[in-house]
Amino acid sequence: MAATLSTLRDRVEATLQDAANVRWATSDLDEAIRRALEEFSSACPREVVVPVTLTADGREVDLSALTGRLQVTRVWFPYTAADPEHPPRWAPFEVWGDTLYLDTADEPQAGEVARLWHTAPHTLDGLDGATATTLPADAEGLIVGGAAGQAALQRAVELSESLNVDADVVERLTIYGRARLDEFRAGLRACQRQGAARDSGVSGAPRLDRWDERDPERW
Repeated sequence: MAATLSTLRDRVEATLQDAANVRWATSDLDEAIRRALEEFSSACPREVVVPVTLTADGREVDLSALTGRLQVTRVWFPYTAADPEHPPRWAPFEVWGDTLYLDTADEPQAGEVARLWHTAPHTLDGLDGATATTLPADAEGLIVGGAAGQAALQRAVELSESLNVDADVVERLTIYGRARLDEFRAGLRACQRQGAARDSGVSGAPRLDRWDERDPERW
C-alpha cells in the first residue's frame, strides 16, 4: 500500500518517540516531511514520459502545460504512437524557460507529436493537495529518517531561543538531527549513483564519429 502523509507522519512520530505530539506539533512534522521530500525530489526526481502534439508549424513548442516539469532529458521526434519508429528518433533540442526548441533539419509541422522525457518532483498523498504518492516504496524509510533529522533541528532552534532551557538538550537534539540528515543525504547520494548507472548508456541524440554523416532524410 502506498504511503500517505498520515502514515509517514506516524512513522516519524515513532522514530522521535513522540506519538502523542507532546514535543512536535503535526504541522512541524509535516514541514519536516515536506523538506525531506523536496531534497529527495532534487536528488532523485520522478521520471515522466508524455506526448506533446504540436499546435503550429515551427521549431518552438510551448511546454507551459507540463505542470511540475523540472528538466527535459530526452525528446523523440517525430513520434507515432500507433506505429513507433525504430530506432527512436532522438531529436537535438534546447529548452528556454517554457519553450522547447527542436533543432531538426526539417521544420516541425502542426499535428506532429514529440514524445518527451522529463523529471518532476515526487508527490505524497495528503501533502500540499496531492492525491497520489509517487515516492518509491523503498525510499519511504529514507524520507522518515530525513524528516526526523529536520524535525530535531527545528526543535533545537526553537528551544535555543527559549529561556531556562538546558543547553545539553539543545546540543543532543542538534547532534541527533545532524546524524539523521547525514544518513539521509548518504542515501540520496546512493540513489543518484544508481540513477547515473541506469542511464549511463543512453544518449539524447545520434552520436557521430569522424567517418559518419547525418542522413538528411532521417529528420
